[in-house]
Amino acid sequence: MSIVTDIFLWLLIETAFGFLFYATGCMLLKVTTFGSYKMEFKDYASFKQRKSKKVVPVIALGVGFYITMITLLAFINS
Repeated sequence: MSIVTDIFLWLLIETAFGFLFYATGCMLLKVTTFGSYKMEFKDYASFKQRKSKKVVPVIALGVGFYITMITLLAFINS
């Protein structure tokens, strides 16, 4: 029973972080392209439906943004 609970918990965490990173990547692309990038999702259900190889670079951009922000904050505070 514990394995099923762990798998369910990690799937929820992965989905939530994936959506957060995808949304961040979309917003960064929209800002840097001055609005010419069209977001492909409107809600959480359509995000899960469109999760494919096309969104991996956008998610990587979102992850990179958060890593850069954490590194910058650590550098400033030291």
